[in-house]
Amino acid sequence: MKDLIDRVEKGLIRFVVIGIVIMVVVQGFMSVDPLRLYLSWGERMEGEQLQLPVAANKTETVDPDVEEAAVSPRARLVLEISHFSSLPRAKVLVNGSERAAFNGKQISLAVQAGDKVEIDATAYNFPIEFSVEAISSNLVFPEKSQKYTTNQTVVMVGRVIVK
Repeated sequence: MKDLIDRVEKGLIRFVVIGIVIMVVVQGFMSVDPLRLYLSWGERMEGEQLQLPVAANKTETVDPDVEEAAVSPRARLVLEISHFSSLPRAKVLVNGSERAAFNGKQISLAVQAGDKVEIDATAYNFPIEFSVEAISSNLVFPEKSQKYTTNQTVVMVGRVIVK
């Protein structure tokens, strides 16, 4: 029994030492540019387009020099004020430009994938709670029933993610 334990111990020690030596040698080869291309999966993936939820299958011609560009899908987002019937100086910003004001209790926005949605309530010096009341079926983020509170600040709802 002692012989078996000694053989297993020697085998494990050899396995660990050989593994460390192989790892050091491969890391040495990684410093050589032509070899790194074959040893690293990340290097081979460089420059390839990844399919993300925001990518669309449709294409349209944008510029004669550029043949095709992806068109982001559109989605609908409804924002609501929680405790007021209207706050006309509270603005919704999409990509930094004013898109709508809370002249009523709710605002319905047409957004595209990647749009940055913010709520500007700097005109009011009290806390205001906003919520995402409804979303279209293809909208991943922002999610329905999320709440945002502003206190004389600009609050970022987030970047729109579309399926």
